[in-house]
This record gives sequence, C-alpha cells and structure tokens, in this order.
Amino acid sequence: MDKIYFDIAILVGKYLAGNLTEEEHVRLNDWLVASERHREWFRKVTSEAYKREKGKVSRAIDIDAGWKGLQAKRFSGRRRMRWIRLGKYAAVLLLPLLVIGVMYLQLYESGSGMESVETIASGTRKAYLIMGDGTSVFMENQQQRLLEEKDGTKINVQKEHITYENAIDNKKSALIYNELVIPRGGEFSLTLSDGTVVYLNAESKLRFPVQFDGNNRIVELEGEGYFQVVHDENAPFVVKTAGMNVQVLGTEFNVSAYTEDTVIQTTLVSGSVRVSSNDSDKTVVLKPGEQVECSRQGNGLQVRDVDVSSVIAWKDGRLRFEEKPLCEVMKSVARWYDVEVVYLDEEVKWYPFGCNFNRHSTIEPLLKVFEATGTVETRVEGRKIFIKKQK
Repeated sequence: MDKIYFDIAILVGKYLAGNLTEEEHVRLNDWLVASERHREWFRKVTSEAYKREKGKVSRAIDIDAGWKGLQAKRFSGRRRMRWIRLGKYAAVLLLPLLVIGVMYLQLYESGSGMESVETIASGTRKAYLIMGDGTSVFMENQQQRLLEEKDGTKINVQKEHITYENAIDNKKSALIYNELVIPRGGEFSLTLSDGTVVYLNAESKLRFPVQFDGNNRIVELEGEGYFQVVHDENAPFVVKTAGMNVQVLGTEFNVSAYTEDTVIQTTLVSGSVRVSSNDSDKTVVLKPGEQVECSRQGNGLQVRDVDVSSVIAWKDGRLRFEEKPLCEVMKSVARWYDVEVVYLDEEVKWYPFGCNFNRHSTIEPLLKVFEATGTVETRVEGRKIFIKKQK
C-alpha cells in the first residue's frame, strides 16, 4: 500500500483516540479540505456504522503482522525514521480497523467499488470554520483547542461548540468576519462575541464579525438557524437572508432560508421581532407562536400561527412533521442523513406524512414508519433512497 495512505490512517487513528497534536490537526485538515472524496472517506471510516460493520472483519486481521508491516514503512536499514506513536491502546484497538480503512481509501480513490454499509447513520456535530484570512478549520468531535484571529480575538473550539471571547475594544477597528459552514449530515453551535447563541442545522452557513462594532449586530444566514439573542437596546441584532431581514433586541427565534426552498420563514419562540422583506417596504412584528413567510417570488409577508415545537424540533434532536408532503419531509431527511432521494413515482412526492422521530437514530426505522402507512415502498442503495408507490 502507498505510504501516504498509511500516514493518513495514522492521523485518523490518533484522531479517533483523541491524541492529535496541533500540527497533526493542521495536516489532517489540509488533507480533508483538498478533496470532497477525502472528506467522504473520512466520514465513512469514523462513523459508528462503519466501525460496527468492519469490527467483525478486523478481528480476523493478524495484528502482529499488521503492526510489523506498519513499522517496516517507518524503518529503513540501520537508520530509524522518527514517527508518531499511536500508543498501546490505539495500536491494539484501532490498527485492524485502519488497515481496512486504508484498503477502502485506495479502492475509493482509484474509483473501484466496495460493498456499501446497509445502515445509514444520522448526522453528527461537524463544521468548517473559515477564518478572516481564508483558512478553513474542520471540526468534528475534536479535543478543545484555542484559535486566535489577527485582531487578537480568542476562539475557543470545543467538541460541539465554538465560543468567541469579547475581550478587546473593536469599535475603532475594521471588522473581521468568520464563516461557519455546516455540511450535509452536520450540525453545530456557537456563541458570538456578544453572548448570543446560534444553533445551525445541516447544510447551513453563518457569516458574522468576530467582534461587533458596538452599534450594530448584523449576521448573514443561509440555511437554518436557531437564535438566542442577548438583549442590548443600544445595538439591535439583525439576521440577513437572501429575501428577509429579522431585527430583534433580545429573543429566541428560528429562521429557515435554504436557497433551494421557495419560501423563507421566521418563527418566533419568545420576545418580539420585526421582519422586513427585501423587495418591499412592508414590515411585520411577530408575537410568540407566529411565523412569517416570504416567497422568493416577491408575494409579500404572510403571517400565521404555528406549532413552534414542530418548527424547532431539529434543535432538540427530533424530526417532527405534521401532515407535510413527503418531498418536504425528505428534503430535511436528505440534508441531515446526507443522502439523495429518488422518486420512482412522481405522485408519491405529494403524499402527506407525519412523524416524530429521533433524528440521531439510523434512517431505516424512519423508512419503515413510512412503509407502514401502506402507501410507499423504499429501497436503500448506498447513499440513495428510492421511493415508489406501494403495490
């Protein structure tokens, strides 16, 4: 096997064991950023489904022979090459799994096939943080680390959350922007420099200054986010989307503004928000339990009462829908499980479905719920879900 594959396998092994150094974090991140194929392989070999599936095979591997083979890559003649130790625990428990992972990577990179894991695992906490200089930092179940922006802002990166420390006076400095990008099959949260907490759903982006200027607090959202805004009457908080602006002083609300959706929605949980449309002067003030909808075709703002718990269920780890068209339900499912949905019968897209499902479970039980209605059949092939009418 090529040496580079073993090098990457070692980094992934240390990642799984929680032993990566700062330099190794950078090396692994650079490799992941370089290719979507790299990131897809990484997601697969670090998933619980993959570890369960390959754990059976790994027990048949000769650990001693594998270890000697790995050492042979690191030693040449009399000169001992310096290398990073995995540690006794990682060596014994992770090496068999990584040997399989390396073989999978070689086959995957060469375009060869490999058997698919039948179980499709749920999304996880993962994101890319794009810093002011364009550097991209990949985050997924990593140990705590501290980053620093060029203005001195400290960024505390934890396993599932990022916190920006408001420790400097930025009123006279040019604003530095960061962007938190959540891929399909991911979610993450952060605390902005003013203390506002934001939860981001799969396939979302939030652009924000690392320090606010004191007079305005403006962020830009694409996708879906839940905001818990810290009250500051002197500095309104504004969420900008492609078709709607939401202004608040201190409240909790949800904004859904995916680019492929025909409407943008803001749902108020508590407090008060003022919502304006980008294509008109019309504004509305929401009360708790209300949702305002703005069509991308410019049909103004429509306000209605909604079940807030259904709208924000994603933040609480649920997939909850009440009599929604299947295509709308599966759009959310596809983002979270990172799958492609193929409808073999066009009409099934509009069948109404409801569910209240733990979104941290594998996808198969949810599909069984849909099939139990007697209206549809589903089939899983790799990361594709095929749906047709039940005969």
